[in-house]
Amino acid sequence: MWFLPRMNLLNNIHPECILTGVKVDSMEELIRLQADAIVSQTPERNMEGHSKESLVEMLLERERKQSTGLGAGILVPHARVPQFGHLGLSIAVLAEPLDYETLDGAPVQISCMVMAPAETPNVVIKIWSGLAKLLSDPAVNSYFLQAPDSQTIYNYLSTHDVDLKLSVSASDIMTQPRVKLKEDTSLEDVTHLMYKHKEACLAVVDAEGKLVGQITTDNVFQFGMPEFFQQLQSVSFVRNFNPLEKYFQHEGTLTAKDIMSDKVASLPPSATLIEVIFLLSVKKRLKVFITKPDGKLMGVIDRLAVLDRAINF
Repeated sequence: MWFLPRMNLLNNIHPECILTGVKVDSMEELIRLQADAIVSQTPERNMEGHSKESLVEMLLERERKQSTGLGAGILVPHARVPQFGHLGLSIAVLAEPLDYETLDGAPVQISCMVMAPAETPNVVIKIWSGLAKLLSDPAVNSYFLQAPDSQTIYNYLSTHDVDLKLSVSASDIMTQPRVKLKEDTSLEDVTHLMYKHKEACLAVVDAEGKLVGQITTDNVFQFGMPEFFQQLQSVSFVRNFNPLEKYFQHEGTLTAKDIMSDKVASLPPSATLIEVIFLLSVKKRLKVFITKPDGKLMGVIDRLAVLDRAINF
């Protein structure tokens, strides 16, 4: 099995695979351009059983299944190629933003392409995660966008290289919370935000952004229910009981702090994938919250994030 315990990004990208001032009219044109660059630097022995067109089709098929636009102008087209004895990387900086489906709707400005052996799926996750973290810094992003030539970006990477440990950690697959609740958020607003964002579990943070609890739809529904009601196996004989009566009596004064649970599943960004999956599947947590050492919320992982980023990516 082709295995790398660690990898150095700079050792796997050729200056010729860094493209600046790219002018394209479509996503397919961009993918073909970057694929050409990677293939041109791939040893012929590593192309056995593959052609440039077959690699392009793998990249396009991945985009047809789901866009790889991460948001913030960053695209990460990739292909896991069976029996591909090479790791191909390309960075393309577009002269003009390209409209394309992305997480936040922002047009694509920088494309980071990866072709990796299918037998080492962690490589793709670690590379796009490392590059996304690097380019999420506004100063770095601006530097890449304004770079006059490829050598400028290559030189930058040579002094700020991304050293990647290939085991997948929580920080690699977490997503930014779409919404966070404050302790004084009204219960009315809590339920509105849950419905608006289709979220069954939301984090509650204090004034400093530290995770202090969570609210689930179960917390809302169970508020005010008598204990006997929760023990019933059937409610067919209960006709005149309104389980939300207490909710409506107090909804104007209740806040997130009143009904939140402080029993949250949290992990540091360095936590392993197995720790995340254990909490989600074995402990049946709706979400795992990723926190900094000071307790501040930095990301969230749910089952869909694992499926999307760790399995499907």
